[in-house]
Amino acid sequence: MEIPKVEFKYSLPVQIRFNDIDPLGHINNNVYFSFFDLGKIDYWEKMQARSLDWTEGSVVLANVNVDYFSPIYYKESIVVESKIIELGNKSGVFLQQIRNVKTNEIKCRCRSVFVAYNTALQTSMAIPDKWREVIAEIEEVECI
Repeated sequence: MEIPKVEFKYSLPVQIRFNDIDPLGHINNNVYFSFFDLGKIDYWEKMQARSLDWTEGSVVLANVNVDYFSPIYYKESIVVESKIIELGNKSGVFLQQIRNVKTNEIKCRCRSVFVAYNTALQTSMAIPDKWREVIAEIEEVECI
């Protein structure tokens, strides 16, 4: 299967721990979600460094889908790459992948929908304009 090439600006090295592996010697599929979460956190922290005010709101995940292409084994050098590929009124779409640093093999790809969330009111909210500006600038994504 040919995996479409995607350019990512944000990459986070991830250390594989012994307890991440299953009896078959590869990373348990549930652990991938932890790796993707680390990538999302790193992404938002880098975005925040560009003067975003996270007191305006937060984000929650509404949907996550992963395509697994090949197993990740203990001792592999991997990175989680992250980007936002769509941005709507209240939600957006993250695209992430885990890639072997030495071979450049894409191990899996994740697409997740996030929703801007007002923690005080416990409800969804419009994505703040400042967030849109920074995301649009970095990702060159069209904001709806």
